[in-house]
Amino acid sequence: MAEDGKLLSDEEMDAIGELVSSGALDGEGYNVGLDFKSLDLLAEDTTGQGINMRSLEQISELFHRNFRTGMLDTLRYNARFEGGSVTFMNYAQYLEGLPQTASVTMFSMPPFRNDVLCLIHPQVIFSCLDNWFGGSARSLTIVEGARAFTATEKAVIDQIRKTVFSSLIEAWSPFLRVSCELRSHEENPQFANIAGDSDFVVVNRFETLGNDSENLGFVDMVYLYTDLKLERDALRRRLQVIDPNSKADQDWTRDMSDSMDEVPFNLDVKAGELPISLHHLRNLKVGDVIPFRVPDSAEVSVNGFPVFKADIGSVGKQAAVKISETIMAGVDDE
Repeated sequence: MAEDGKLLSDEEMDAIGELVSSGALDGEGYNVGLDFKSLDLLAEDTTGQGINMRSLEQISELFHRNFRTGMLDTLRYNARFEGGSVTFMNYAQYLEGLPQTASVTMFSMPPFRNDVLCLIHPQVIFSCLDNWFGGSARSLTIVEGARAFTATEKAVIDQIRKTVFSSLIEAWSPFLRVSCELRSHEENPQFANIAGDSDFVVVNRFETLGNDSENLGFVDMVYLYTDLKLERDALRRRLQVIDPNSKADQDWTRDMSDSMDEVPFNLDVKAGELPISLHHLRNLKVGDVIPFRVPDSAEVSVNGFPVFKADIGSVGKQAAVKISETIMAGVDDE
């Protein structure tokens, strides 16, 4: 064994050189014929293992919750949004099968380097509009698939886009501080060039269902895979899930219940109604008697919300009611 960190000594190297020069070193080399797998360090990862998919699923869950609430608040849209799916594919594969006309928004979302795409299926827009004007969220199959959006439909799209942006910022906040800024808008998905056909993207899709589980289209969020890989350190941060059986959670639940017991509220008993005309009301005088028949049951309300039905009676010299029936959903009879 050579000294000074050398694998072979000078004498051993000279001996090997003489064997090679004389041709006496015959036979094959060592470790020839073993199985190997070629590795291109410049090739793009197509397995999706470079990012934490569980973190993307948590972001999808947060977006789903905020987006559903935002749509209800801004557009009174009460269709059922299904939980989002996270899919890994190339961009050309994603473009296949998309409708000819859709709301396609490209926007920047720093710190991502490339644009993010939001695609809203036209049926989501049509059902939002119909629902806003008093109809129900339903599929409008008679609408031409390749027509341009009207001014009113574009106004609905603007409201949906604002809801998407605010929901995205909130959903990403536990992992990464992002902002959203509109770059361009298209009505044909083929013109949305956020990536090359062979580039890989992550598609977060949210299906929309109406009455009787009728399909009302979908909303897609499309990220470039390379952008997500650059932020893989941030995506390794997982949301902390509290064990409902943990002592800390049980203590919190007990403290909350104790605090709720101390909250004051108003309880009103509606014993009946007296229909009376405005003329009769104006002519009432002190001493007038208004006949009133005690009803069989009274309505008990808490802070203006009807909760129970009760029987009217008395306890000693005081009027009283006895709870007979629960009329508010979610309140158990006792």
